[in-house]
Amino acid sequence: MRQIKIFILSCVLLLAVGCAGVPVPSANLETAWGEPKIFDYHGIKINYYEAGQGPPVILLHGFGASAYSWRFLGPALAKDHRVFTLDLKGYGLSDKPEDGKYAISDQADMVAEFIRTRDLHDLVVIGHSMGGGVTLMTYFKVREVEPARIKKLVLIDSAGYPQKMPWFIALAQVPVINTVGPRVLSPRLTTAMALRKCYYHKDKITDEQIDTYAYYGSLPGAREAVVATAQQIVPEAIETVIARYKTIKVPVLIVWGAEDEVVPVDVGRNFKRDIPDSKLVILPQCGHIPQEEEPGVTTRTVEAFLRN
Repeated sequence: MRQIKIFILSCVLLLAVGCAGVPVPSANLETAWGEPKIFDYHGIKINYYEAGQGPPVILLHGFGASAYSWRFLGPALAKDHRVFTLDLKGYGLSDKPEDGKYAISDQADMVAEFIRTRDLHDLVVIGHSMGGGVTLMTYFKVREVEPARIKKLVLIDSAGYPQKMPWFIALAQVPVINTVGPRVLSPRLTTAMALRKCYYHKDKITDEQIDTYAYYGSLPGAREAVVATAQQIVPEAIETVIARYKTIKVPVLIVWGAEDEVVPVDVGRNFKRDIPDSKLVILPQCGHIPQEEEPGVTTRTVEAFLRN
């Protein structure tokens, strides 16, 4: 019985992994952002959206997600900012090469080059979950050469410390299970189950949201990219990375769902302890994805930080 339960759980190890045949969702980002744009990263096509005018902001999504997860916060910030919303390598509409380079540092290399090639200054980088880890690593990489480019960071339920991995990441490292499991259940069902793990208010999960996550996760190469990411999710020399948090010299806003079951709120408190100029805002009755589950209060919190 235990093996059967493990096998079933393996089928939801991704937020939106499955096979072809998932219908294109009725809602997409083109409504809010316009046509997708392409950043050529050494021959790898990185999809992104750009909107608004003003000081630049980059939004980096989490594990198994895409630019779609910023559909509320992004347009709100675009009223006063030039907003870039990236699909990380292997996610959304970006290329999904079989090069095995899906570590946090690999994604940060791409984002750092995006910042340099677009010549962005006075920049705010906002990252959620895994994207928060990419945000921190990007800051350190950019700071080595041009420390004045990035002026603020926002971490939303961010990865960054050793912790018990959620089961959907742990199982992604298991051979056979991480390939057979997602083929057994439909992408839509696995997506719904995973989103329920990430939400406190389950009734806020919509059919449109499930369809969209499932669609992006079912694109060719998506499953392999997410599995590769899970296998490299913990940075090498993590303790050395943590020690560098104390050297961050820009203001940092930390936003956390109080009921996060994926990255516990104690991780947010650790960030507050270790980052000198930081502020922690804990949102009650909210899970792992505040920008989707509680978009209103999340947007107001981020906007206030950017104005200050």
